[in-house]
Amino acid sequence: MRPTSRLGVFAQRVQNCKRTAVNSWETSTIFDNLTLSKIFAGCRAAAAVPFERCSHAQVPASPFINLPHHNSLLKQHSLMPTAAQPESFAGVAAQPPVVPPPVRVRSFAIFAVVCMLICGLWLQRRPADTKRQRVWVKQAAEASGFRSEVVRRGRLVRTVPVRGEIATHQPGVVYNDCRYWPRKIVELLPEGTQVQPGDILCELDSAEIRTKLRDQKLLLIRARAGWQTAVAGETLQQLKNDRRLSTNQLQAQSTQDLSTAFREAEAFQELLQLEGDVIMRQEAATMAQESWERTRELSALGINSIAELDIREVEKQNADRAVLRAAGKLNLTETFHHRKKSAELQFNAQLAADELRRTGLQNELAAAVQRVKALEMQQSVAGLQLHVDYLERALSACTIRATRAGELIYCHNRDEGKYIEIGGTAHYSQEMFRIVDRNRMIVAGRVSETQVFDLSVGLPAVVRIPTLPTLELSAELKWIAPIPSPISWFAPNDLFNAVQLELLGSEESLASIAFGTTATCEILVEDRPGVLQIPVQAVFRNGPQTEVLLASPTGLQRRQVITGKCTESQAEIREGLAEGDTVLVGEQHRLRRLADSLP
Repeated sequence: MRPTSRLGVFAQRVQNCKRTAVNSWETSTIFDNLTLSKIFAGCRAAAAVPFERCSHAQVPASPFINLPHHNSLLKQHSLMPTAAQPESFAGVAAQPPVVPPPVRVRSFAIFAVVCMLICGLWLQRRPADTKRQRVWVKQAAEASGFRSEVVRRGRLVRTVPVRGEIATHQPGVVYNDCRYWPRKIVELLPEGTQVQPGDILCELDSAEIRTKLRDQKLLLIRARAGWQTAVAGETLQQLKNDRRLSTNQLQAQSTQDLSTAFREAEAFQELLQLEGDVIMRQEAATMAQESWERTRELSALGINSIAELDIREVEKQNADRAVLRAAGKLNLTETFHHRKKSAELQFNAQLAADELRRTGLQNELAAAVQRVKALEMQQSVAGLQLHVDYLERALSACTIRATRAGELIYCHNRDEGKYIEIGGTAHYSQEMFRIVDRNRMIVAGRVSETQVFDLSVGLPAVVRIPTLPTLELSAELKWIAPIPSPISWFAPNDLFNAVQLELLGSEESLASIAFGTTATCEILVEDRPGVLQIPVQAVFRNGPQTEVLLASPTGLQRRQVITGKCTESQAEIREGLAEGDTVLVGEQHRLRRLADSLP
């Protein structure tokens, strides 16, 4: 164990100096680690000479020396002997023993090393040129977790990225028009085939539809027969109703005629007859009264006998009774019998009229029932006919044909796992095929509404295809959708405008591109040379102002700048910086926090 040595004391002093230099960076003092490494290398060379052991009292006092820790520092800088090197280092183990120099020589060596250290520190504080200053600034920035960049002039290229799919201009889209349940694909034309209008592209499974169509046609025939029966029953019911109605009308008319005839002729005639009978009875009574009086006078004269007088009296009484009976009969007939019979006849007439109305209602009801039955059968026929027509259209739609001439492309839906293949399932209104023309190929994509105002029709673009990394195509912006729309239900506020870029190139250069392939495009919006620019990560907002942190050998400075156009990585500087300045690059919140901590 070597508790004390002059070399250990020297190493401790050097370490303290290094710590002081590193800590001084926080106060904008920059040191070069390379020089310190050279000093330690010199110390290791000087350590090849063994020193005498000394006590604590022999070590000069220094505010930078911490003797209890000098052994660990020696081990850190390879200055402490190890078991393999008990008294010297491996680099000098094979050398012959060296005679210890005098005390003055050793003191001079220590003084020389200290002078070298002071000179090195002084040189670090007085940099020689601008290039070395940048190296120091870069090392200091990296030590603080930031990156330094030099303000320079260069070409500023602003582009708008677009991601889309390769398509063709106005392709002929073929949909599955079979409205029946999803059908299996049984026959399929190979992709890439050149087709003509009317060519069969695909055949769907139609066995179930054919069976269903046959059954529905049989039901339709039965329904039509039932409908004809209902129509015939309606006609027969109408004839029955007419016959019943005519009978009731005749009965009502006859009762009404009887009532009218009795009221207007028969009753009057009977009353006249009874009145004539009463008059005749009264005349007979008058004649009997006169005969009785004449007979009484003659009997008083003794001409006629008493018996004859009695006979005349009886005749008179009988004539009076006959008058009374005739008058009573007339009164009874006029006041009771005629009214009773007239009421009966009127009641019968009213009853016949009511029966006539009831018969009319019954006829209407029967006719309505038959009409409803006929309409129900007609509705059933119409429904079955619609179903038959639907099945016929579905059967016809099972054969998918080409609508135009061109190259056949399958429309796979990879997101939902729907692929156009034999044995696959085809749903109603599913986009099955596209018939394309390679003379006009486009890239259909979307641009955020925040970037669409930088675009205009006719701008050039560069198209790259991930599946063909060596291929780079030129394109031209042809169309921009006027109204933005969301592309996801989960982000309804993120709006995008659809765009179309037409690929420029020969048919041979575009022949290897598959339709539906994902393509990445960059639309060139602006290209200016000689623009003063810095990385976007170097600019941060401090309230209403835009600032950067300017790094220099004397420390960090806050500098207010005015920016121009920006790209994804670079920002144009119009005022505030000069070419060759060095700025710090990092996260905005860290730059802002560091700027707030500066005096």
